[in-house]
Amino acid sequence: MGMRALSWGPVAVVTLVHLIALLTGADAVAAWSQVLLMPALAVVLLVSPPDDRGPAWPWALAALAASWVGDSLPKVMPEDARFLAMIGGFAVAQVLWIVAFTRVDRGRSPFAWTLLLMVVAVALLAVTVPEAGMLAPAVVVYGMLLLAVAWLASSHGWVGALGGALFVLSDGLIALGAFRPDLVDWANRDLVVMATYVGAQAMFVAVILLTRSPELTWGRAPRRETRTRLTR
Repeated sequence: MGMRALSWGPVAVVTLVHLIALLTGADAVAAWSQVLLMPALAVVLLVSPPDDRGPAWPWALAALAASWVGDSLPKVMPEDARFLAMIGGFAVAQVLWIVAFTRVDRGRSPFAWTLLLMVVAVALLAVTVPEAGMLAPAVVVYGMLLLAVAWLASSHGWVGALGGALFVLSDGLIALGAFRPDLVDWANRDLVVMATYVGAQAMFVAVILLTRSPELTWGRAPRRETRTRLTR
């Protein structure tokens, strides 16, 4: 338990440095601290004892790697290709998170949460697709992947549900910034995007590590082996 807690230290430090850099306009520090965010989360998975990682940890690690590509590749791409490079990496990450969340036992997503996700997804697509031009099909596919990730994450309890909500908020702000900047023209928008992005990814990692804690999932009784372990 102590090692697991310590493993989150680099995540907290890098995130704090990155957010302060965004807040103060230190663009170089913000750019390169962003590259360290996903590796710091990967360390949390890698240093956990094998029996505590959960069965889906390789898929989660691959999702973090794809997210790292989405964070990093745009920094070395021509300006007109940066957005596609970012979205490409994140789309692969979403597919991998979907696989990860379906590789472990899960509960049932609450109906109200499912309905809310659908409303938000439809609203985002209605606002962004008409302005996306040739990218409209890609925007629709990406929106469906985002909805699937948030819905599946919510089936793993309140940690996953909150992570899914933050993920939708972060990606929704990115989409609005790309296609409807007039709707999100306010100070420190990038700060909110990155804070919710890191928060979502951290909670997804926590879901993977907590897959053996059924008390954190909705509507499921603890497994026999878990009850035995807790009573020893």
